[in-house]
Amino acid sequence: MKVVESFLTKNPCFIQGKKITVKGLMLHSVGCSQPSASVFIKNWNSGSFNRACVHGFIDGNDGTVYQTLPWDYRGWHAGGSANNTHIGVEMCEPAEIKYTSGANFTVIDKSKAQASAKMTYTAAVELFAELCKQYNLNPTADGVIISHSEGHKRGVASGHADPEHLWRGLGLPYTMDSFREDVKKAMSTNETLIPGKMSEEEIFAFFKAQGMTAYGVAGLMGNLYAESGLKATNLQNSYEKKLGMDDFTYTVAVDTSAYGNFIQDSAGYGLAQWTYWSRKQALFDYAIKKKVSIGDCRMQCEFLMEELNTKYRSVLEVLKKATSIKQASDVVLLQFERPKDQSEEVKRRRAAFSQMFYDKYAEATPDIATVGIPYKVRVDITDLNIRKGPGTNFDRTGKYTGKGVFTIVEEKDGWGKLKSGAGWICLAYTSKT
Repeated sequence: MKVVESFLTKNPCFIQGKKITVKGLMLHSVGCSQPSASVFIKNWNSGSFNRACVHGFIDGNDGTVYQTLPWDYRGWHAGGSANNTHIGVEMCEPAEIKYTSGANFTVIDKSKAQASAKMTYTAAVELFAELCKQYNLNPTADGVIISHSEGHKRGVASGHADPEHLWRGLGLPYTMDSFREDVKKAMSTNETLIPGKMSEEEIFAFFKAQGMTAYGVAGLMGNLYAESGLKATNLQNSYEKKLGMDDFTYTVAVDTSAYGNFIQDSAGYGLAQWTYWSRKQALFDYAIKKKVSIGDCRMQCEFLMEELNTKYRSVLEVLKKATSIKQASDVVLLQFERPKDQSEEVKRRRAAFSQMFYDKYAEATPDIATVGIPYKVRVDITDLNIRKGPGTNFDRTGKYTGKGVFTIVEEKDGWGKLKSGAGWICLAYTSKT
């Protein structure tokens, strides 16, 4: 799932800026045959559009989530008291349907329409799972996750039939009960199962330690955010539909060799959405060399630096000397990422993302050696060697950790120092708890 911030700053609801205590989430669908979120964002981002405002749209073409209000703002989506308690998210609907009356529609191309609806359903599940974790919500508790239709039956929303009418009309097996259960599953099957995850702060500190200026780091991170949402396991949204796998299942399939076409499938993957076969081959080989998951964020950061140091030296030199956000953001966009769309609007958007990271972290860049320290790791093997230093070039102590949970107080080159003082262990054989 990729989330792009696209606030409706001109909409009277955004300008009003009222806050709520989030108690639930409401799922909508737009009620017209328009899969493009950008169409709604353009029309709704106006001072004269004073009849509705939601927290996000899910694009029906690629599943991207466009966040249009801060999550804790009071939206105008329910037409009732649920506006005071619930976040509202609209799923865009397929182009291959035609409304006839009310919630009734005909289907022009069923397979394409179903594929689009499946994509928005999957993205909504993942988004709602993240929001439930963020706001400590139980997805299956009464009244926490509801549809617009269910809200009407409860007396907290206006009379709408969405989104159940869409699934029913397309012959899909989805219901709100299945949606709530899928959100619950998504909350338990998540990135914690893949080691090597890094926070934004840790990523900023990592690249700052490579000699980049704060402008350079921010310019790089803004582009990575535009590509992947800074999610190392991110699979290009259109390929989730094509391959029938989400970010997590694709990553696990590559790691376990259950999926053998990672190099040649042309699917963008990871922080930088590596796509071309030779770059994916190099990323894959680097993960094998490091003995970590292909979705390991720290490994991908190291691999990205190897690319900059070997094949994109001119980009790296700019990032090490950058004196402005635009300078750094543009060089990454035009010479490293090189997407098809390099328009002024794209440059502006990526520079805005870059500014966001600069504002967050430039003033007080943390020491990469201490970010997130101490932390706990789980060891599931009995014979993990403890060494006298951080690497295989250091002697073994003759002791093993055994299975259990251990506290790491220092980290270096993929090795962690045990709090007990017994020595260092290879973190590739552990998972964070």
